[in-house]
Amino acid sequence: MTTSDGGRALFRRAQRLRRPAEFREVYSKGRRVGNEMFAANILANDTGTARLGLSIAVRATGGAVGRNRVRRVIRESFRLHRHELPALDVVIGARAAARDASAAQLRAALERLWQRIAAP
Repeated sequence: MTTSDGGRALFRRAQRLRRPAEFREVYSKGRRVGNEMFAANILANDTGTARLGLSIAVRATGGAVGRNRVRRVIRESFRLHRHELPALDVVIGARAAARDASAAQLRAALERLWQRIAAP
């Protein structure tokens, strides 16, 4: 993927949900979509770009190593697909099936999730 910043697709601070109030708003007002490995809450925003928030529970992914592995895969996938998404706030949570899935399986599940989110 090429971008205007030297050919790198970055995950900048403006593309992240950071404040608890932002997460609460997405949970309370947004709609929920998901698949076998991930659940996503989505809500339209007025920033003009898609923003990502992660809510990955230890119970669903195991210890810190498994949780961080799932987070890395989600961030990478979002970074590569965010140009296809409308201006939405997306909070992604992992389901138990993500714990034992390979990185390729996680990426495939995320690909399907981005397609569902981008569909009108």
